[in-house]
This record gives sequence, structure tokens and C-alpha cells, in this order.
Amino acid sequence: MVTNTDTAEKPPSADARRRIRWRLHVIASPDRAWCGRILELDAKGVRIGRVAHDAQTVQIDDSTLSRNHLELIPLPSLGGVALRDLGSHNGTFRGGVQVSSTTLGDAAVLRFGASVAVLEADSGAASAFSSPTPDIPGRSETARILRAALDAAAHDGTPTLLFGETGTGKEFAAQEVHRRSGRAGTLVRTHTTTLKSVEVDPYIAVGPLPPGIGDPVRTSVLLDGLDDLELAGQPTVLRAIDATSSIAPSGHSVTPPMVQWLATATESFEAKVASGGLRRDLVARFCNHMIHVPPLADRKPDLLDLADAMLPWEEARSWAHYLESDAVEALLVHQWPDNLRGLLATLRHLRRQYVGAKLTAAALPPKSLGQQQVGPTPEQPLAPDYHALHKLLVRHEGRVERVAEHYGRHRKQVYRWLERVGIGTEALQRYRRGDQA
Repeated sequence: MVTNTDTAEKPPSADARRRIRWRLHVIASPDRAWCGRILELDAKGVRIGRVAHDAQTVQIDDSTLSRNHLELIPLPSLGGVALRDLGSHNGTFRGGVQVSSTTLGDAAVLRFGASVAVLEADSGAASAFSSPTPDIPGRSETARILRAALDAAAHDGTPTLLFGETGTGKEFAAQEVHRRSGRAGTLVRTHTTTLKSVEVDPYIAVGPLPPGIGDPVRTSVLLDGLDDLELAGQPTVLRAIDATSSIAPSGHSVTPPMVQWLATATESFEAKVASGGLRRDLVARFCNHMIHVPPLADRKPDLLDLADAMLPWEEARSWAHYLESDAVEALLVHQWPDNLRGLLATLRHLRRQYVGAKLTAAALPPKSLGQQQVGPTPEQPLAPDYHALHKLLVRHEGRVERVAEHYGRHRKQVYRWLERVGIGTEALQRYRRGDQA
């Protein structure tokens, strides 16, 4: 057990190092065989070039690539990937800045020749649910983890809370739960600010809703903006959930709930609970499935998949077919504070600019992407060491979300760091009890 904050750095465990797999998502490339593919990096690393000299070299048919362009080698002890440009003619770029050698981290955006890729550290937390769906596209680990969580909620049938930043697509996540549940009824969506009266009947307990919702069909109800629900109306909604979402025995079997309740909230819903503006017992009804819908900045490998899903071209081609590499790079480097809403607005702008030739970065909206300061992406090249993470966990009583705020990173990345330095679930519980000070 650690007894003080001056303990020397603890190296990552061998098991943690083995679980991390580095994957290079090729987002766009002149070589159609590589566009959209994922390159797994083994311990030896890989070289990328226009000519395959040996088994370790990946050949990409891109005339702007050099014969030997760059190499990528995982660094297990440091939690990153070493990049080295091999004297290429057109250079290698990370986050829009040319580099000769550097250490890359999760979500690094690379451009080599006219090909653009995103590096991902896959922790192995989502081996299943790899197939994209219309509502939750993408093959990143983030997308696969989200699909797995939504699938579990759909088959369980108990109330589910979907929370995250504004514009992350929580309504798409709700639709995914409803579709996976196989319920015969429709997904009924109502925003909590429109609830004027609440009337309880045997099947549903919130109104006004579309006609027919009271019919005895298995359906899903989405309460959009649970944290916007007025305090006076919360007790009745709570009773409604209890009346319609319990799992009752029927003969010798168990009948799933007639209604599955879904709700959305912003990430600050916990603060509203703490202040008394949102009933704790109402939120507790959703405790089995509280699913974080990640921001777009944490879904970089899926960005063009999301674009294709939200605003497809009539020709049924991917957005990668219509964008030059510098435009794809700019889209990936951007941090998308408005999330999917901002992406959709940008895509609509680009559609208006299209006149038959591939769109360059100059076609991007001048007030947002077009005038942004291009520079390295906010990846974390090297994971914080055990000593740094230990001090922050002690300071914040094991609350991972506070560590994430300190580094300006998503909680998913912090959990990866903790895994690499050997801080697991049991250790986190000790921090929360104060036993690791």
C-alpha cells in the first residue's frame, strides 16, 4: 500500500501494457483500398511508403508519398507511439504541423502525403459490438463501448439516463436503445419543459403525448432534458416511472416492462441534484444505466462516418470522396465545441460550396474552422506517471472526473492512464475511502 505522496514512479504493469493496442484509422486516402481501413500496430511497429520493401512496410498507392515516408513504433513503457519521418519529400504532419520525429498519443491526427489518419489507443474494453449502426456509426473503441452500453440497457429494459454535453447526439443513442430493444411501439419523445400536466393511466404516466400512447404496446418514452424538469412535476414523473417500468412475473416467466423510460441530461445534472433542483430519488431510478454520450472531440476516428450518417450525399459516396486531405485534416484537428450540431452546420456549408471539384480547407466556414489556429491536437503524448496520478487521486478523493478536468481530457483517457500505471478498480475504491493517502 502507498503510504505517502513521495513514492517513486511505479511502472505500468505488464498486463496493462499488453492490453493497449495502437490502431491507425486511415480516414482519407487517394488509395481507395486504404480509405477507411484500420492498421493495427504490433510491437515492431510499421513503415509506411509508396513502395513495399519488406513485410514491415505498408504500401499506400499515393503519388505524394515518398517510397519510404515514415515509421511508427509503439513505446509500451511510455504509453505512446514514436513517429519518425524517413526523409520524405512532402513531409509528415501532426495536427497540421510538420514534424521530423515526435511521440504521439491517443487521438493524434496525422497527414502523410495526401492520406490522413487518426491514431487510437485501444484498451481492449470493447471487443464486441464492432459493427456500426445507422444511429451509432464508427469503429473506434469509443463507439464500440457506447454501443455495448446501449445494448445492455435495451435488453435490460430498466430506466436509462443518457448524459453528456449539448449536441453529442443523445437522441440518436435513445433511438439505438429503442431499436435494439425490439419493442413494437414507437419511441415517444417529449421535452420536459413542455409537460404541463401529468395523468397516470395503466401504461403511461406523462402527458401530453401523441394519441395512442396509452394503448397496451411495448414502447419507449424519452424524457428530453430531465435536468430541466420543474421541481413541482418531479414527484408525479417519479410515480409514473414506478408504475410502468417495473418488471413483473407473468406465470412462470418474467414480463419485461411495458414502458422503457429513457431520459437525457447534461453533464452538470449531478450539480443540480446536489443543489436540490433535481430529486435524488428520481435520478436514482436511472442508476442501473447511466450512459455517457461522448463529445465529438473524443470520436475523431468516426468523424467522417458520423458525417456520412447525418448528411449523406445523393451519390451514396462518403464525404472522403469530396474532401481534399487538408480539409479532412482541419475537420479532425478542430475540437467541435458544439459537437454534432457544429459538424452538421459545417457539412451544410460545404455542400453549398461544392461545384464539382474536391473541397479544400479554404471552403470551410470562415468564422469557425477556416480561421482557426492550426496546431498540434490536444492529445497526451506521454501518460502522467504513477506519482502524478496518485497525488491527484488523493487530492480529489478518487474522483476520476476531477482528474480528467485537471488535464482537460475525457474520463476514458484517464482510465487508460490508470490502467497503464496499475491503478485498478480496487485501488480507486481505497482512494475514495481515504485509505491511499
